[in-house]
Amino acid sequence: MSAALERDMVPEAGMPLAWYEVLLHLSRSEGWMMRYQDLAKVAGITNSGASRRLEQMTKAGLIERRSCPTDRRGVFAHVTPKGEAAFAKAHAVFVNSLESNFGGKLKAGEADQISAALSRLG
Repeated sequence: MSAALERDMVPEAGMPLAWYEVLLHLSRSEGWMMRYQDLAKVAGITNSGASRRLEQMTKAGLIERRSCPTDRRGVFAHVTPKGEAAFAKAHAVFVNSLESNFGGKLKAGEADQISAALSRLG
């Protein structure tokens, strides 16, 4: 499933699926910002893996590092305006990819059941 999404995301959205996932988590957080370690937990990756991924996204201008005002060691990932625009484009590609790669394979009513189940998770 993720391979099909990845095939669409990179050429059409200009980012890998993993970057979209980071932006999705950040879009759901207050102020479009999360601590690196919290982002690593929700994304299911190691702290070092998160640091590498977020560094790549920073270089691409999608996010910026912000210091934590209450913890000098803490660092926040914050989505930039460029990142917000990239997320909007990537989200549309993601939804279209889901529909084209998987929507046609579902029977009547199954999409609604899946949507209802997923909405309870997030």
